[in-house]
Amino acid sequence: MKNLLQKMMLMVALVAIVSSVSYSQQGWWKFDDPLNLVVPEPGYGSDLELFGTHEAVSGPTVDNGAVRIGVGSYYKMTHGIAPNGGGALVNEYTLMFDFKVSTIGIWHTFFQVNTDVLADDGDYFKNTSGHLGTFVLNYSDFAVSPDTWYRLILSIDNGTQFKSYIDGSLIIEHAVQPVDDRWGLSPFMYLFGDNDGDDGEIDIAEVAIWDHPLSDAEIAAFGGVGGALPVELTSFTAAQLNGNVTLNWETATEINNNGFEIERRAEDQSWVRIGFVSGYGTSTETHGYSFTDNNINAGKYSYRLKQLDYNGSFEYSDVIEISVAPESFKLYNNYPNPFNPSTNIVYGLPTDAFVTLRIYNSVGEQVVELINEYQSAGLYTQTFSTTSQNKSLPSGIYFAELIANGNAQRIKMLLLK
Repeated sequence: MKNLLQKMMLMVALVAIVSSVSYSQQGWWKFDDPLNLVVPEPGYGSDLELFGTHEAVSGPTVDNGAVRIGVGSYYKMTHGIAPNGGGALVNEYTLMFDFKVSTIGIWHTFFQVNTDVLADDGDYFKNTSGHLGTFVLNYSDFAVSPDTWYRLILSIDNGTQFKSYIDGSLIIEHAVQPVDDRWGLSPFMYLFGDNDGDDGEIDIAEVAIWDHPLSDAEIAAFGGVGGALPVELTSFTAAQLNGNVTLNWETATEINNNGFEIERRAEDQSWVRIGFVSGYGTSTETHGYSFTDNNINAGKYSYRLKQLDYNGSFEYSDVIEISVAPESFKLYNNYPNPFNPSTNIVYGLPTDAFVTLRIYNSVGEQVVELINEYQSAGLYTQTFSTTSQNKSLPSGIYFAELIANGNAQRIKMLLLK
């Protein structure tokens, strides 16, 4: 039987300096084909050998399948790794399990290295409190929750380290184990084996094995089930002054981040690339970035970031919008002119102001007041339509008058019917 829980934990912050990480493992099984659940990804190992029962079940996402290992059932894995780490067995390796359990109050075994699966009860567990490890290794303080997908990675170098990670973050440095001892691998190993029938069902969406211990940064790059977001963007803002727009953004973490392309879109136009800012690769430190878009015309603009990985993949940020104020108070000529039945009146405010915009006929009588309110600095367009008036307006000359902060300007407009 399994030993009683003993807890001891050392939390270590991730230190990251890598350029990129890929699935370069020795073995890789994704369980996406319900008709052949034991087949590996092409080029990554050999078929698993099933003892007992399993069934295809829903995985973390629609395109990420999973398998449910029946109670008392297990896989035999021939990993193909040559002895390493200074001994006759495999002493340097990494294991990954994307898993979910529905019940916490029973045991779940992840793997066993004994060549006789019935000889003992496994070498790494989730215990009845949801903690991970064994009595000899020490158990993690971290505990899993029911019906939640996790990515568990074990980075093992017997004689040096035995580390456990959940979703890319280190949860415990276990007690270091001797070379060629209990955790040294023979040519094959058992997954989810249970010698005494007290384990529960477990759902598995992915299993992988490497022939070396992955680093903190490499494991961070894999992140959680389905992969990690390449960049955790915590803020993205814009401010304008004198025709210049300054963008500021901040990241909490970065994984394989080559950098950011800055894209801008004016109203009714397409996105254009206006610059690039290099990233920090992989990092768990907070980083601030800034980019200034200089000398652009007054108007409303949208900005977004295109974050690029070293491998060419990318993700877009949210879009932010900003109005760029004109350099001076200005009432522009209306368009179209002549018009019938409507025309657009454009004006610019260099500063915030209380604004009135009125239309007069040729003898100075007010036809309509279009604007009478406080407005922020920026460029505005207001439509004047003759059909919105209570009475029909005759053809002729009309005037638009703009008043803001004591400044007044007029333009002449021609209505032709």
